[in-house]
Amino acid sequence: MTASEITAHFSRILPLKVGVVGDFALDLYLTVQPDTGERSLETGRAVFWGSQPRSSLGAAGNVVQNLVALGVRDVRVVGCVGNDLFGREMRHLFTDLLVDTRHLYTVHQDWDTCVYTKPMQAGTEANRIDFGTQNQLNNSLFNQLLFDLEQTLPDLDVLILNQQFANPLLDETRVTRLNALIARFPNVRFVADMRQVGQLIRGTTLKVNTAEMARFLNLDLPDQPDCGWCAHQARTLSRQCRGPVVVTRGEAGMLYVDQTEIQSVPGLPLRGELDTVGAGDTVVAALAACLGAGMAPAPALEIANLAAAVTVQKLQQTGTASLTEILAVHAMYNHHD
Repeated sequence: MTASEITAHFSRILPLKVGVVGDFALDLYLTVQPDTGERSLETGRAVFWGSQPRSSLGAAGNVVQNLVALGVRDVRVVGCVGNDLFGREMRHLFTDLLVDTRHLYTVHQDWDTCVYTKPMQAGTEANRIDFGTQNQLNNSLFNQLLFDLEQTLPDLDVLILNQQFANPLLDETRVTRLNALIARFPNVRFVADMRQVGQLIRGTTLKVNTAEMARFLNLDLPDQPDCGWCAHQARTLSRQCRGPVVVTRGEAGMLYVDQTEIQSVPGLPLRGELDTVGAGDTVVAALAACLGAGMAPAPALEIANLAAAVTVQKLQQTGTASLTEILAVHAMYNHHD
């Protein structure tokens, strides 16, 4: 695919209406200096110094900021935040991106906004401190979210379903209810990324990595899962989930598999230090935007691969990929137009 073809495809992304439902989180980075020589007068313990605190959207939130970076102008979120400083920060970040948050609920009791706190010491990530990963959403609020989705879906081109945490918004019973809703809207493109219950979703394009696919199919993961193994298992999963499966394979690239075709794209030979945090979210956002805009699987897969190559080169952040950045990576590894 040429650079001009990529640019033409992106013009079809701009008018999309995309919803994102799932586990919204913050990534909170800060630099920690432990050897300060200072001690607390109150406790006598060593005092660490913190600096350069910065936050970015994570999990389903990272999908949202990737959609916006790709040029999607109408993004709507469906989910929950806590009544805390992190929830207020998340709303601030969504507001900066002009995201529609009318269906983002503040839970006032027994709910912490999901946060990955990442202290950096001498350029290395120390022990993470997580908030909210054990939240339990009550059924009445989930019913409200499902009602909101039902009201919103007639106006959407794409809905992305994200499940990040072991005690999530979307458990096994709730996925069954989502499947019934999905079946009622055949004109909407559904894309799912679900760490725990992906094997239960029906009628979506399901994004998995090789470890998730093996777990969903109750298989042992080979030490080196080759393209043939991935394609065979992806077809089995596609048949089970009644929709296409996209397999991310790290440096080996990606596969798109449904019951009639297999498309593959090799990984790009990237050099230097890489950071894969959030790359899967970039793939999901790019795939959803491309497929929602009516692209065939092959060019959608190629653009998603280029977008992931952009973000893995952004260190200590959940990065995004814009058209300009995607074209720069494309130019680096392709010498024709």
